[in-house]
Amino acid sequence: MSNLKFCPDINEIDNVIFRPYMIENAYDYYIISTTSTHQRMGIQTVLCALSIEIILKSFHVTVASNQGQPNETYKFNKKEALPPNANAHDLIVLYQALPVNIQKYLFDNAELEVLTESKDLFTKSRYAYEPEANVISDDDIIKLTACLICKMVFLYRELGCTDYFINNFDVNYLYFSKVQQFIWV
Repeated sequence: MSNLKFCPDINEIDNVIFRPYMIENAYDYYIISTTSTHQRMGIQTVLCALSIEIILKSFHVTVASNQGQPNETYKFNKKEALPPNANAHDLIVLYQALPVNIQKYLFDNAELEVLTESKDLFTKSRYAYEPEANVISDDDIIKLTACLICKMVFLYRELGCTDYFINNFDVNYLYFSKVQQFIWV
């Protein structure tokens, strides 16, 4: 098992601007949703949609405060990133705002289908008691969230990010225990 390594192809990506605290924040929502003792699939999927939103927005933010610090904060550049009147929570709109090489790196066809099916999950299902809320959930978006976190951490690490969270994150464990499941010893 120790020979398994998560190693996606990053050859088409020269550089990205690192936003490690956003990736850590996306992971925080993911891990809280998946490790809580109070498991509710609907809530888990909403938190995972939020995690994905954070990851996608990380490509279109500027530093707002605490530059270079572990608690760096960011401002989403909606006007530069999205078309006028676009929904900044729509995962497909955020996907389309990514450079093509990043789109291809983060999503294969099956993953893009999951993203499309979940494009408005956060806005439509965050209030589970509303009539329009999603009543049927599956774990596809949960697995996609874990996969995207792994891809982002791997990319940042390979491109030289020195952030503590990024460099100490066990990509192989998350990927092979939550995305491509194997018995982890």
